[in-house]
Amino acid sequence: MSFPVLGFDDAWSSYRRWEHRLPAKPVPVEPRRIAGIAEVLDQVDVVVLDAYGVLNLGSSVIPQGLEAVRAIRAAGKRLCIVTNDGSQGTAAIAAKHRGRGYDFSDGEVIAGASLVGEAVAAFPEVRRWGIITQEPRPEAAITSGMTALALDKAAYDAVDGIVFMATEIWDEERQALLSDTLTARPRPFIVANPDVVAPHVGGFSAEPGYFSHRIADRAGIEPVFLGKPFPGVYRLVRERFPEVDPQRILAVGDTPHTDVIGARAHGMRALLVESGFLAGRDSLAYCRECAILPDFIAPAI
Repeated sequence: MSFPVLGFDDAWSSYRRWEHRLPAKPVPVEPRRIAGIAEVLDQVDVVVLDAYGVLNLGSSVIPQGLEAVRAIRAAGKRLCIVTNDGSQGTAAIAAKHRGRGYDFSDGEVIAGASLVGEAVAAFPEVRRWGIITQEPRPEAAITSGMTALALDKAAYDAVDGIVFMATEIWDEERQALLSDTLTARPRPFIVANPDVVAPHVGGFSAEPGYFSHRIADRAGIEPVFLGKPFPGVYRLVRERFPEVDPQRILAVGDTPHTDVIGARAHGMRALLVESGFLAGRDSLAYCRECAILPDFIAPAI
């Protein structure tokens, strides 16, 4: 992997260390272990799918994901993908999954990055925004007019607010520029992807959440997080399915601190799969340790 990487122990301790910036933990439940989502489809009307760790590991497809999506559709259930991926727009994300064999339409993808426009609008006093992303820019209509930030310290210092989208080209030199400028002059800091890591074959990529929490600790600022587990992206789900009781919505994910806490904090039920972040580990023990418990646990979707 050419992007920044993190080991599991560092990732887990990071999630635990930064729990104070996450939504409140939901009321404990006793998780039920199931073989896969087909076992509980009769209890739900809508399925909300995480991508990394559920449908794919990096660019590699998880075979059980293909079978599960076919079963969801055959059962007449509606679905959507809710992703923290800030590197591409929703249409590009859908196309990427179609290339892996999934049949998702563009309209079935919901991304925290789509909330950048309204997050920026909440700071009318900010005249010049800087953006950390890759080209082509995700949601280009929203992020156009922002100054791209790379390795120019003067550019970081000149903007009045910063939007952090993706870390594919991130390194400690860029991290130091961002951390130094926000410590010297705290400003609005919007983070499209709150994930600490994302699972790939053979390891974990360090995501914007990891670098942003480090900056928040040092600079004493509160980032504005847009994706799971924060409220905005779940509002988009509820707007997509306004007539559905949240208890009839099942969110499937691989990480307690994003997928489980996010879904259950917003009234949905949660299925934790062991095909991503917690692969090969005692997932129930980790959930009990952090007191973030899903309704269901399965080896894969």
